[in-house]
Amino acid sequence: MFSKVVSKISILFCASIFAAASQAAVIDIDLSGAATGTSIVAPGASFATSFAGQSVSGNVLSGNPTGPLSLAPSGSLTVNYWNPSCVGCNSGNSILPQPGNLAPLSVLLDSAADSFELVMGSSVNGSSVQVDFFDSMGAIVNSITQVYSYGYNKYSFGGFGLFSGISFHSNNDPSGVRYMDMSYNAVASSVPESGSLALLSLGLVGLAIARRRAKS
Repeated sequence: MFSKVVSKISILFCASIFAAASQAAVIDIDLSGAATGTSIVAPGASFATSFAGQSVSGNVLSGNPTGPLSLAPSGSLTVNYWNPSCVGCNSGNSILPQPGNLAPLSVLLDSAADSFELVMGSSVNGSSVQVDFFDSMGAIVNSITQVYSYGYNKYSFGGFGLFSGISFHSNNDPSGVRYMDMSYNAVASSVPESGSLALLSLGLVGLAIARRRAKS
């Protein structure tokens, strides 16, 4: 009986240590203080036309980002207030990549994420934009062709692993696209501190002793 109790306590203790090493939180990117410029630094993320290592030609990005992932300010990002008037969407500052609201937009997140959500506005139903996701070293994680519905709508991406940066490019809506109301699910993995590791070792020892007693 004693060995079973020790075994259960040890299992629960070890599980709590590992759970503490990985935490997730929803981060709302705050554009309230953003201003028009070649780049934007906001709580939650930073923005520019491209990442370092890429080249821009019109609305197209080419080349792979160099690691570690960083932005390469160029072109211009116009910021203005907008009310998207769609269900579940919040009004606030939006980003229009220039020229023509057609240029690429690259987003460097403050933390690695496993999902990303934003509102995009399009004037042509069925137009599309290419969305690339990169890890912290610039390696591509996933690439999606997102087809727009007319007007302002919320779009969600995720389910393909962790990413630290996103590029929107090759937009074929002649009027361009407005980006706003962005958030992501940040996943912070941390290595347990030495004290936690010591406690984890103690829990594993207790589990081993309990199993040995159960066999004898």
